[in-house]
Amino acid sequence: MIGLLRMVAVGMIIILILVGCEKETTNNYERTPIFISEGEEFVGVEKKVGILNTTYFENEPIKTLWHFWGEEDEIKGAVRIEGTHLETGEKSPLLLDGYSFKNATWEFNHGFTQANLGATKTMPSYIGFVQSGLWEVVVYIDGTHLGEFILEVKENTEIEDE
Repeated sequence: MIGLLRMVAVGMIIILILVGCEKETTNNYERTPIFISEGEEFVGVEKKVGILNTTYFENEPIKTLWHFWGEEDEIKGAVRIEGTHLETGEKSPLLLDGYSFKNATWEFNHGFTQANLGATKTMPSYIGFVQSGLWEVVVYIDGTHLGEFILEVKENTEIEDE
């Protein structure tokens, strides 16, 4: 009888350890490395898509110029930007049609502007992140996946420290 109780107790301890280990799984995401184009630092996917490497703050819209590299006739159509907060898994539209989160949208079809800093085409927009932390940014043009990158968004309290 005592042997059976020991086996049950050991079995329960093993199960508790295994269940506890499952819940402690963490993802170690890192910022995407920067790349240089015509002397400027970008975050993004080199030779595909990038934005200037600057500091982003939660709940602070920022004017951004998206840079696209590739064949001119392939860079056309709607641009879709998907943001995923990596800690929570929450997806949010990052494009802002103006300087307001009320106008957040998943997609722009406003057209492209001239070449800039080595990129074939550019697209101006405002972008905004609803919370601090690491964000995965996924970019599509005309439904075609262009790539994704990870950037850090700081808390608003860090603005004074900059």
